Amino acid sequence: MTIYQGYDLAALDIQYDIEATVDDLDSYRIEYGALSEKVLDSDEIQLDVVYGSAPLQQLDIFPAAKGPSPMVVYIHGGYWKVGDKAGYRFPAQAFNPVGVTWITMNYRLAPDVTLDDIVDDVRSAIAWIHHHAADFDSDPDRIIVAGSSAGGHLTGMIAAEGWQNDYGLPENVIKGIAAASGLYDLTPFLHTSQKEYLNLDDASVERNSPAQNLPRHDLPMLITWAGQETSEFMRQSQDYATLCSKAGNAVATLLHPEHNHFSLAREYATTESDLVQGVLKLIEGA
Repeated sequence: MTIYQGYDLAALDIQYDIEATVDDLDSYRIEYGALSEKVLDSDEIQLDVVYGSAPLQQLDIFPAAKGPSPMVVYIHGGYWKVGDKAGYRFPAQAFNPVGVTWITMNYRLAPDVTLDDIVDDVRSAIAWIHHHAADFDSDPDRIIVAGSSAGGHLTGMIAAEGWQNDYGLPENVIKGIAAASGLYDLTPFLHTSQKEYLNLDDASVERNSPAQNLPRHDLPMLITWAGQETSEFMRQSQDYATLCSKAGNAVATLLHPEHNHFSLAREYATTESDLVQGVLKLIEGA
């Protein structure tokens, strides 16, 4: 029986079992961890900076040499249940040399907390960064948010309108987003295995789907995805980009046909990559 986008339940589960699309997932974690170790040789780095009371509510901050600098705040993926900021420190080597502060965050994980809690965490982190930017010589009015996979979803929830005043922030606190291989419509997860550990229902899907909570119309966006992902993952990115573009946003899209879902983060390793250059264009307009 067809239940979503022409898929039956078994086929839909396959579409969202993204780990099954690669042979050795751990190899990427090892690779990114090793790259991240190489950027820990500066006295200016601030690790495990607390933005909330829970143990996972922490940031790693890699300040640019000269400020006040723009910031890129990165949100890791892991299907909202695994992942760690420590594996995504390495892009500092691409951004710091061109005068950009790199920040990567942790947040509480399912099933210990709900998706509402996770969204609250990343928004609270943005509020902390905005209010404390002077502490690491950065510009609170030039924040770009980036993320991949579940982090792409959370980037979309940062981009959404309507939450900023509750956190003491201006509506335009974010000057651009770069979301990679994100999950922007959570409707299929009402049917797949993710429903249980995310504790989803119709109302929580509506609250927490970027596709149903669009950005302000003047927010510039970069939406990117890999060519070796499942059809549903690619459709999610394409549909979200189209929705935002029709709503009036300036949306740039970037397809990486040579990458899979997990190798795409390699594009953050060098300043010259198309992905980093796309993020820098967002910063130029901030």
